Amino acid sequence: MKLKRYEAKTEDEAVAQIREELGETALILSVRTIHPTGFFWFLKKTKIEVTAAYDHDEPEEPAISNKDGPEMVDMDTGPDLALERDKLLFDQMAKSKKISEQQARIESLETELKSMTNKLTVSSFKQKPEKVYDNRLMQIFYDTLASQNVMPEIASEILDEIISKGGNIEGDINTAVKLVYNKILQILSKSTDDKPIAAKSETGSSRTVMLMGPTGVGKTTTIAKLSSNYILQDNCSVGLITADTYRIAAVEQLKTYADILGIEVGIVYEPQELSEQLNKMLNFNDIIIIDTAGRSHKNRENFDELKLMISAVDHVNMEKYLVLSMTSKIEDMLDIIEKFSEMCEFRLILTKLDETSSYGSILNICYKTGIKVDYLTTGQNVPDDIERMAPEKIAKALLGMEGVL
Repeated sequence: MKLKRYEAKTEDEAVAQIREELGETALILSVRTIHPTGFFWFLKKTKIEVTAAYDHDEPEEPAISNKDGPEMVDMDTGPDLALERDKLLFDQMAKSKKISEQQARIESLETELKSMTNKLTVSSFKQKPEKVYDNRLMQIFYDTLASQNVMPEIASEILDEIISKGGNIEGDINTAVKLVYNKILQILSKSTDDKPIAAKSETGSSRTVMLMGPTGVGKTTTIAKLSSNYILQDNCSVGLITADTYRIAAVEQLKTYADILGIEVGIVYEPQELSEQLNKMLNFNDIIIIDTAGRSHKNRENFDELKLMISAVDHVNMEKYLVLSMTSKIEDMLDIIEKFSEMCEFRLILTKLDETSSYGSILNICYKTGIKVDYLTTGQNVPDDIERMAPEKIAKALLGMEGVL
């Protein structure tokens, strides 16, 4: 017994396809209506899915007639055997139908659960009642941005500006999409640089890069990705320094990466040791990357220690990156950015995009802070899962037009 599904505009069309392909003996097991999904669901039509059961492994035995004598009868197709065969066939079809019905119920429950989860996620994120637009398209855009965890006030400001400029067009979908997309792109582009980041310093001196951030955001793995790309793609010599001596595992992990890449690792335990270690490496490497211990933005003592470390290397033109995880709450991310901004200027690296299905935090951060976002990481693979921030990809993902991963 085999099953096959057919999709068509109507049930009659699907049944006609089944009869034409599988023959009159095919058994109709289930009929299901498939409702359109996605951003432009209202432009799509519903479909009918029909599941049919068939069995071509047991072809019908033709009757053998003898013009010159009595009709020949195949003993294997006697009444008892035929009845038993029909019973087995019916049992198989009944089981298949039951499985098909169970699958349909599971799919229905999964769809309902997903819908409920999205609604709960959005409703838990809202800080004020959802604004309802009279314009149908604007409301769809608002709901789409809300499902991506874009802050309500940001979504409203984007759409209100478009309406004020004549974008309140009910029937002109292409124009509306273009206006919303370009506005989102404008916000994201302000926090990125079009020009590539130079691997080597333009002055010929060594580049020094420091990574900061909370615990568990993936700083060490990000350093391994950056180091690998500098060495393999840009043919740079790289030196690593770790000040994350609070976690033995972090030091060992960085040493393992360094051994694979054939580069030097310096370990510092006190802020004043950083300057000495850095001076040793400056003359022998194109790029030096410094890994710091995870710092809680709520722990003043940890912050003071990081300040001392940064002050110890004031004589060096150092690039600083704050590393944040996309799995964090936007309120916490903005709070962390504010606290680190009191200490120094920095750019952003956002990690763990592969662990979230919403990218609204990127738009929220760019809109609220204007701080440059240079890199996004999308997994644990070294050196592949890191890329430059691409505003076009994020804008499309926010509108449900294209995924980032």
